[in-house]
Amino acid sequence: MNESPLAALLALAVALLQAGAEPYRVEEAVERAGSGFNCGEIHVFVTPPGLFVSVEGPGSHETGVRRVRNRATDLGRLATLNSIARAAEHGDLSPAECLRAIAGVKGLQSPYGLGTDLLAGAVASSAYAWFIGATHLEAALAALGGAFTVLMRLRPAGRFAERFFLLAVSGFAVGLIGIAGAALWRQNAGDIVAGGLVVLVPGLALSGVLRDLLAGDFLSAAAGGLEALTVAGALAAGAAVAVAAGIALGWS
Repeated sequence: MNESPLAALLALAVALLQAGAEPYRVEEAVERAGSGFNCGEIHVFVTPPGLFVSVEGPGSHETGVRRVRNRATDLGRLATLNSIARAAEHGDLSPAECLRAIAGVKGLQSPYGLGTDLLAGAVASSAYAWFIGATHLEAALAALGGAFTVLMRLRPAGRFAERFFLLAVSGFAVGLIGIAGAALWRQNAGDIVAGGLVVLVPGLALSGVLRDLLAGDFLSAAAGGLEALTVAGALAAGAAVAVAAGIALGWS
């Protein structure tokens, strides 16, 4: 295994992106870690789909490129990876030790079981439904939709096309729950759908896009913004198809 400083910095950057870190935070973490490795001059360019890291030393110049396809928000892993970056910055970790620490983080399992994840999604969805004025029954139906979206979110997805399909299926299923609530109990399908899909709304991604725009990182902002809009479009399209089908069949 290549245990050079460049290999460690690339592994750190990829792991941070995969855990949901914003591009500017990845750049800062890599630069800090590189200073602890005494790499000399470091150039880092990060976008959501991939990154470049260049290390310039006395008489040497190395550059690495990595493509990042799978990204998800995992705050526990982010905290651990940030601790690794700080330890490398202070000289407490060598490149080889940093690589082993990152490999250990990738092997970590979620401390919460499937039941806890589903319960969290249900509670978040029902709470949001109540917040926008839903009835108790609408909130309960939104909780059912939220639990389903969490279940679909936990399914592994490779390329973005697979993730797009899963998002559309999630939107369709929540739309069916909403239209069923309207048909059977005369509930507000809009509140049910909004609550059921709130777990998948890319709000954190959009806030990162805004920060990139204000910082002048237009390429990262464009890539992140397009991804967030595509996610929102997949959810909306799936829900719209279900609601439209229900209306056409006279369920509402």
